[in-house]
Amino acid sequence: MLKNIGGIEYDCYPLTSAQLLNLSLIKAGATGEVENIGCGNYLQIDMNIAALREALNRAVERCESMRLRIWRDPDTGEEWQYVVPYQNEYFEYYDFSAWNEDKVHDVLNKWTSQPFDLYGGKLSRIVIVTLPNGFNGFYFNVHHACMDSSSVIAFTRDVIEIYCSLLYNMPYPKPMSSYIESLKKDMAYEGSKKQKKDEEYWHKQLELPEPMYTDYTGPGRLMQLRKENKNKKQRWGVLASSDGKGNTITYEVDVPSTMKIMEFAKKYEVPVSAIILHAIRTVLAKFNNNEKDITISDLVSRRSTLANKKCGGVRMHCFPLRTIMPMKTTVLESIRMIKKAQDEIFIHSDYDPLKCFGDIAEKFGAAPGSTYASVDFTYQPGTLAGIGQTLNGIPFKSRWYSSGKQPKPMYITAMHRPNDGGLNFYFGYQTECATPEEIEFLYYFTGRVLFRSIENPDKTLKEIIDMT
Repeated sequence: MLKNIGGIEYDCYPLTSAQLLNLSLIKAGATGEVENIGCGNYLQIDMNIAALREALNRAVERCESMRLRIWRDPDTGEEWQYVVPYQNEYFEYYDFSAWNEDKVHDVLNKWTSQPFDLYGGKLSRIVIVTLPNGFNGFYFNVHHACMDSSSVIAFTRDVIEIYCSLLYNMPYPKPMSSYIESLKKDMAYEGSKKQKKDEEYWHKQLELPEPMYTDYTGPGRLMQLRKENKNKKQRWGVLASSDGKGNTITYEVDVPSTMKIMEFAKKYEVPVSAIILHAIRTVLAKFNNNEKDITISDLVSRRSTLANKKCGGVRMHCFPLRTIMPMKTTVLESIRMIKKAQDEIFIHSDYDPLKCFGDIAEKFGAAPGSTYASVDFTYQPGTLAGIGQTLNGIPFKSRWYSSGKQPKPMYITAMHRPNDGGLNFYFGYQTECATPEEIEFLYYFTGRVLFRSIENPDKTLKEIIDMT
């Protein structure tokens, strides 16, 4: 739909359910920086600044979601999105080579904590930086309404591949796909047969008995809520922060241990995500008196096609991944049950997650802000590890930065490191909801359950729990 914005007519489109899911956090009271994604990407070479500026500009020109703007109609309050034409940009350069590296990262974290002007303003910032120890590259901060982590990774790859093509005669990367075309397909979903089938699936889930909230610190929070509400049978919990203030703790799994996980996944033909979810799920059961009904909020990237992998934008939806398992369930049975549940979620993942969670709360009379899942989880298999062939052995490292706010009370991301392929676990948490000690306790037992499970796939959940 054509809209006149600042005297210029733009093709405007409604916001997607994925964007509305993210913006709901701001509308619920969180400040804007909660939706910032900050990262740094660095090569250990003498960087050609002019060539990097050229590569960045070409990548922005090729990526429509990097030129995305959001507009609120002053008369109706309706929100729209549009793409502005490409304009060459002169990216700032900061030389931090003489600094202590920790101090540099403190500065980049601070930059990430600066909110964007959501309505009408530019929604990204790129700065070329020189780090100590010979690493050079660029810092990138973008609003979650424009990109998710998969988009950030795809954009970063594009920049580096264009840079290597300009300087080292490497092949020029294939074009990115159109965000607008992807958006049009999302719009066509509304009122379609596919939407009706998805709605039928999620409504059918409401016929199951009420789920059980299982907190990552144990049953204490639920018991306290039951006492406060004078309801001994209450099954929903509340896990929320007044301001979203948060932190991220990163744990690294060494390469040999990561390879054990990957080999197990290949041997038994199960996804890595299902193996990790099995570990988290089993820990939640252990911490909650061997509870058999466990719900985890599973984030789905919705990038099954090549076009969607390279279109940019945000395509993350999240849904309740609920599994009910008796303690006699074996490890392999557990992982396969989780895989089956994941497959079903993925098939129906185009559905509006806000409506899904709203329907669950309404069905069981849960209070506003309530939840049955204490943990959100995502596994990111697509990383920058494959860039190594393009770089031809040039050392590369990346780093994610924190805005000081977290969108979720407990958000676990498993992602492979680009330098060696080992797994990193990122625990993003709101400081009102968890302490570093509780995070360490959760990670410690998740690791123990994970490796006891892949070493003993025929053991039952009860046996695995007893071993940890």
